Amino acid sequence: MEIIHIQIIYVEDGMILAEDLYNHKNELIVTCDTVLNLAIIEKIKQHGIFHISVYKKEDEISAKDRYEHRERIKQTEEFMAFKKDFEESINGLKKTFKKILEDSEIGAMEALLSQVSTMVRHGHSSLHVMDMMNCMREYDDVTYAHSISVALLCHLMGEWLRFSSEDTYNLAMCGLLHDIGKIQISHKIISKPGKLTKEEFDLIKEHPKLGYEILKNKNIDERIKLSALMHHERCDGSGYPSGLVADKIDYWSKIVSIADVYDAMTADRSYRKGMCPFEVLDIWEKEGLQKYDPGLILLFMEKTAYSYINSSVRLSDGRIGEVVSIQKNNLSKPLVKVGDEFIDLVKEKDLFIKQII
Repeated sequence: MEIIHIQIIYVEDGMILAEDLYNHKNELIVTCDTVLNLAIIEKIKQHGIFHISVYKKEDEISAKDRYEHRERIKQTEEFMAFKKDFEESINGLKKTFKKILEDSEIGAMEALLSQVSTMVRHGHSSLHVMDMMNCMREYDDVTYAHSISVALLCHLMGEWLRFSSEDTYNLAMCGLLHDIGKIQISHKIISKPGKLTKEEFDLIKEHPKLGYEILKNKNIDERIKLSALMHHERCDGSGYPSGLVADKIDYWSKIVSIADVYDAMTADRSYRKGMCPFEVLDIWEKEGLQKYDPGLILLFMEKTAYSYINSSVRLSDGRIGEVVSIQKNNLSKPLVKVGDEFIDLVKEKDLFIKQII
């Protein structure tokens, strides 16, 4: 029988394990050829294993095989719960922004942040959370849906950086409020497809200052206010509104800037398709260490790249393969297995990963 590699969320009752499974302590937890049931599947999840190999009967074609990566995820109960919370958070954020602009206190933020934490818990891993976020791309919205996504990424960054629960909470709040200044700019300009005129872009560049003005007298952590002001600053001084350099930019603002740009680059818009995560990593390998805090950008890049090990991908020449291993010095160019052939994308200069499937 053929062996297939799948995420644990797609494993079904009755599938047969095609490998011995070991936990992080190298202890054998499930042996090869075990017929999987719901209890065993749950045990595997609890050991932090999120990809496994199973046998696939030659005469059996699962309905999931007919779906692309996003479509398969959309069939899961976890995604349906995630989608419900995501949509409720968008509506809640719109109301909260309006109340804040009317000079009300930021009381509703606690409920929104609770939903953000719940959405993170819907995922089995960082990759799963990112996958579910990518499935929400039908929202062509550069303010509210974007802010929810940035808050989710900030929450993940807080966990990766081993922040306290309180700091992770406040960092997610930075993500929710970083673009609040955009509500004072014409929606026609904010949502304009295609290239902005110089005058329009100059107006857009005012939103960090506008956001800070809205938040500066609120009873919230100062770093949340600074994130609204500084999330477009860059360590090499090329950002705005003040052209600050590395040591002048608030640390949390540096985190928000990475989450902000990653979501903007990977999100679909009415006028363009979002980039593949590996395309973003390629760009960041070339210029990221100059523009962003090196420690933070490397952490984000490594966590993103390593989360796609065992994932199916489409190469730029149309072939489909599986990410076998990540090369630490070339995160955007992993080793990919296509059939029986191993392709080193570092050596194959004309090939790159075009799509996660």
